[in-house]
Amino acid sequence: MEILIRFFVLLTLTVGIVMPAAAEIYKRTNPDGSVEFTDVPRSDEEKPVPLSPMSTFKAAPVQRNVAPAARADARKYGTISIVSPANEATIRDNTGTVKVNVSLSPALRSGHKLVLLVDGAQKGESTSGSFTLNNLDRGSHSLTAQVLDKAGKTLISSTPVTVYLFRQSAIKPNRSR
Repeated sequence: MEILIRFFVLLTLTVGIVMPAAAEIYKRTNPDGSVEFTDVPRSDEEKPVPLSPMSTFKAAPVQRNVAPAARADARKYGTISIVSPANEATIRDNTGTVKVNVSLSPALRSGHKLVLLVDGAQKGESTSGSFTLNNLDRGSHSLTAQVLDKAGKTLISSTPVTVYLFRQSAIKPNRSR
């Protein structure tokens, strides 16, 4: 036990002596003109460089991304879904008109709006849940419905629905055989 106490006393004294020496920085200029900084002096004639105190600052408090009111608004909506057209539906319409109906539970709150995204781009707004897309290009399209608050922040999104629109081409009209 006495040996252990002596060891800790010796360790404490060694750390106490070495730590101040380790904190000194020496600057020397080499024969080629380059400047070198080190914590080990080359000779006893080298003097430590006086260092000014380090700058410190307090970090700003972290702010949450979602305001409590927005979280409360998001909890107000339970479900949103596109009820028509069905996922993977094929629509044949030469004018490119597609009617979309959205179900939202509970109903849309005052100041909020329902928007329809087609291939990620907003293509319509509604308060009733009904949308009519006009002159939609032929091909595959992804439809997503969202509820936005007054600030334009998304509160809830539907699962995307993929639809396929067939339009008769003026260049290659259908031929009957």
